[in-house]
Amino acid sequence: MNNDEIRLVADIRPDAQPYDREAGNAARRRLAATAGTREPRWRRSYTMALAGALAVAVAVGTTVVVSVTSRAPNREDLGAETVVALPKLSRVSASEVLGRAARAARDELDPRDDQFVKVESQTMNAVLGGELVTRDDGTTEPQKRYLYRTRRVIWQSADGQRAGALKVDYLKPQAYPGWPIPKEAYQQPDNGWNRLPVCERPPAYLRYDYASLKKLPTDVDGMRAFLYTGERGGDSKDAAAWTAASDMLQENYMPAAQRAALFKAIGTIPGVDAVENAEDAAGRRGIGVGRISWGVREDLIFDPRTYEFLGERGVVVDEKEAQAPVGSLVASSAQFSVTVTDSVPEVPEQPGDVTVKIDGKEADCG
Repeated sequence: MNNDEIRLVADIRPDAQPYDREAGNAARRRLAATAGTREPRWRRSYTMALAGALAVAVAVGTTVVVSVTSRAPNREDLGAETVVALPKLSRVSASEVLGRAARAARDELDPRDDQFVKVESQTMNAVLGGELVTRDDGTTEPQKRYLYRTRRVIWQSADGQRAGALKVDYLKPQAYPGWPIPKEAYQQPDNGWNRLPVCERPPAYLRYDYASLKKLPTDVDGMRAFLYTGERGGDSKDAAAWTAASDMLQENYMPAAQRAALFKAIGTIPGVDAVENAEDAAGRRGIGVGRISWGVREDLIFDPRTYEFLGERGVVVDEKEAQAPVGSLVASSAQFSVTVTDSVPEVPEQPGDVTVKIDGKEADCG
């Protein structure tokens, strides 16, 4: 949930203070399009902010080598607010669902170091802006919340050593349940292309490019140890491990052996269980495997027949913590396709536009 999503905060965490809770995915950079906003505390930590005019792309030919999934119908307008049925525990356990997903894992792709992983997806994330402030005259400035939606296509270097590209189409924002949509929610940048620069390498446990992922352990114990490695932030080691696992599945391609180990390792994280009828951002129904953080249940969604990973969602289960009615949908994503390309669209570099932060510190990018 995720995932993302790309960032919507020029003054971020990443994804702002909430994301400071979880360690992030260097590959999954998020765009900061609006100043003075922040993403919720249940999201993750590592971002790239594009604060300025968005670059315009010069389209070039791109060769698709293999396609993993087919595109599902998009949900352009989900309505003012979305409330779903409260998650109902599945008759099968999370370990059983994840075990089936592990057995179903296949190596469809094997990108070379000089190639790029291209992922098409749709996302919806909550943006929290402003704090409750009392002015000198006694009046207050209320918080602002809304749901930020995009369709995205991202090209990321298989070995993390080459500049990538990101195409973002901004969709109509939605109300954060129980909150009015602020005017700034509609003040989005033009749909456009963004260059993803090559930055200094983050610590090994935060590298999620394909070349790094294929070096990870292929056994459950080894993968679990990896999820708990390093200072990943978060309210607890378990919460950080969950977020790390989720990040590894978003806008990425993970080799089958490591993917299978990851699925099984997720089942060992305390608090993880399975629910029925989880729906991704494209309306595809599946089985959700997730845990609760800050009043929101975060689910990874799997196809009930093939056990392919479909996307994520976040559903409010504690109104006080999430500040939204129980059952509210506050985050959602759908992964449509993962392919390999030999090149990326040419995106003119915009000097001074890009700020990349790793663990809250600005990184050196070229």
